[in-house]
Amino acid sequence: KARRAARRRRRWRNAIIGGVLVAGAIAAFVATRPPPRDPSLPLPVAEEVSRGPADAPVTIVEYGDFNCPSCRVYYQQGIIDRVLALYPVEVRYVWRHFPIITPSSPKLAEAAECAADQGAFWEFHDALFDAAPTSAGQMVGFAGRLSLDVDAFSQCFASRGYRDPVRDQMREAFGHGFRGTPSFMINDTPLAGPPSYEYLISVIESQLN
Repeated sequence: KARRAARRRRRWRNAIIGGVLVAGAIAAFVATRPPPRDPSLPLPVAEEVSRGPADAPVTIVEYGDFNCPSCRVYYQQGIIDRVLALYPVEVRYVWRHFPIITPSSPKLAEAAECAADQGAFWEFHDALFDAAPTSAGQMVGFAGRLSLDVDAFSQCFASRGYRDPVRDQMREAFGHGFRGTPSFMINDTPLAGPPSYEYLISVIESQLN
């Protein structure tokens, strides 16, 4: 029974991939290539929030900014959700902060980390992209609507305890040669700019094969 289900899933996925790759051949992804990746930098896959299995053979790391219009559009397009639905055991998706767009960007990243302390990073991530808050009060309001411990969240946010970890992730992105958001690493392949669904599928398939 399990084998039949696995075969059906493979057939379904292969049919989708076939259509996607044909479309991708017609409309290739064009992005500005960043400088070559520094091979001494470790791939950021272990310590941060992620979706998908930890032992997935393909890891997609997004370096993003909650105040980045292109990041918001990419989130709204649902491309990562579609990829994870297609590859439930083969792909892991990791978010890394790259808060460079506005002066308030680092604080949004820190607020998301405070939400992560209560197991609500992805819910807060979605709320930030959906509503684009501009004040600390709005972020505390999000925490309340997500049923977080608002006092704990407020204390975490006011303490700026995540300022240095967020800066570390930003330095890491610069170290990979990135200069804008969103930027991506797919295993050890750097991509500057948001990749199309078709292009992501083609890169994932090349990594798997």
